[in-house]
Amino acid sequence: MNNSQMKDFTGRLRRIDKINRKGGGFEADGTLGQSFYTRARLRRERRPLLRPALTVLLVIVVFKGFLLASIGPADYLAKVDALSTGNAVERAGGFVMAIDPLSRMVADWVSPLIG
Repeated sequence: MNNSQMKDFTGRLRRIDKINRKGGGFEADGTLGQSFYTRARLRRERRPLLRPALTVLLVIVVFKGFLLASIGPADYLAKVDALSTGNAVERAGGFVMAIDPLSRMVADWVSPLIG
């Protein structure tokens, strides 16, 4: 072999060794090789944040709707006003718990169930 072929050959061997060190290589079909476990780990790491954020938002709106339907609008507004006059955390809670159209709609839907 001449020198350029030897360089190509050793370069290919280095690339194969690098792939094997990272866990790659030949895997027979139907076996649970390294790629099975790394793919699962990568899938878990790339979770979108939109779905959990929307779930939390939906839970908050439904909670506010049930609370509004159970204690009534006047008492609910009095409690939110009391929160709005407190410290910074209570003011933030008052802002989050303020009546919005979605929570009012949920309250209208569940008020016949609550009584």
